Amino acid sequence: MIIGKIMMIQNSSSKESVEYLISKKIMELKGNIKDYTLNRFIEEVGVSKTSMVRYLKNININKFSYFKNVMYEEYMHAEVDMKKMKKVIKNNFPHIQTQIFKKIMVCKRIVILGDGNRFALLLCQKALTYLGYPCEIPVYLGSEEEIIDQFHLKEDDLVIIVSLHETYDDFCTNRSVFYQNANYLDVKIKPKIGFIGVAPKDNHLYFNYNINQESFDKSMNELQVFFLNLVQYILYKNGI
Repeated sequence: MIIGKIMMIQNSSSKESVEYLISKKIMELKGNIKDYTLNRFIEEVGVSKTSMVRYLKNININKFSYFKNVMYEEYMHAEVDMKKMKKVIKNNFPHIQTQIFKKIMVCKRIVILGDGNRFALLLCQKALTYLGYPCEIPVYLGSEEEIIDQFHLKEDDLVIIVSLHETYDDFCTNRSVFYQNANYLDVKIKPKIGFIGVAPKDNHLYFNYNINQESFDKSMNELQVFFLNLVQYILYKNGI
């Protein structure tokens, strides 16, 4: 429950804010937070004790010692859940998915942008981060370029754009309705770009995954199954 709150703070905060820096550090430490004192934590994050106390109060926790114990317990439960999942995994993933999963696994960071359907992937965000693939689903009002710049994304990072009912080219073109002269992604250092939506015949992206267009519920189900299979594939290949 606490991890979910931490992810929501991280996803909705400015990348330069105290709240984001604290949340990111917590997610990176995972269960290792049990070995941290308050002083060590704030020193490594580079924030004041006052900022940390305020952060904890915002999630209704009074003491860092209690907070780290709760976080440790949640991560231990997550580890048990992952082990249970691994026991029942069958290596029968669709071929097109395994080809994409292999590409995703060589990337250092994953940032999921696009339409609001991506917020259905919060549980997968938690699992991917736990498995060593830092994943974020930021809330943003500006352009995708602004987010990519804020995250300082590089060539070995991955942006997955979710726009279930259009192609990548349509997604880029339609952005010009909201952002002047923004009909294509224009970034100084380009991360890898993957797209989940309507896949065209030609594929000029890092990957392009086609989603069932028969109905909204089937589209959403396929999106969630894709990411659940990704988590299972990583477990199958790497373990925990």
